Amino acid sequence: MALGQSNRDPLSEVAEHLALALWGGQLADSRVQANYDLVSADGEFVQVKYLANPLGSWPNEHTVRSIPGVHWYVLVLYEAFDVSGIVGFPRELAEICTALGKRHPGQSTSLQFTRRNWWTIRDDAEGYRQLGMRVWLPPFR
Repeated sequence: MALGQSNRDPLSEVAEHLALALWGGQLADSRVQANYDLVSADGEFVQVKYLANPLGSWPNEHTVRSIPGVHWYVLVLYEAFDVSGIVGFPRELAEICTALGKRHPGQSTSLQFTRRNWWTIRDDAEGYRQLGMRVWLPPFR
């Protein structure tokens, strides 16, 4: 896909193309539209975001949100500009929040994602897949 001239955040562009490579389907017609960034091969709408942090500490965190009409929320995790993992959250988040021991309100539609959450999911990827998540760890194939 030729991007032409763009002032879009390059980490967003890379995140969307990584998600597309793993998920399949096609990118949305407009690269700046609201709510979703790609449509899966199964016709599901997928929002793609990223979270970038240095190695060692995570000054940045991210709120994962359910979006009406969107089936998946994908978060690409960068640490020191390397992709450390990619996680796909289904629309319903309550069971995942419970498994992570979250205490914040609105757990069916939001998840306040932290470094500790990433480590927990990374270290039990299959368990979180059983809860409906999609988890990709390097090396990506």
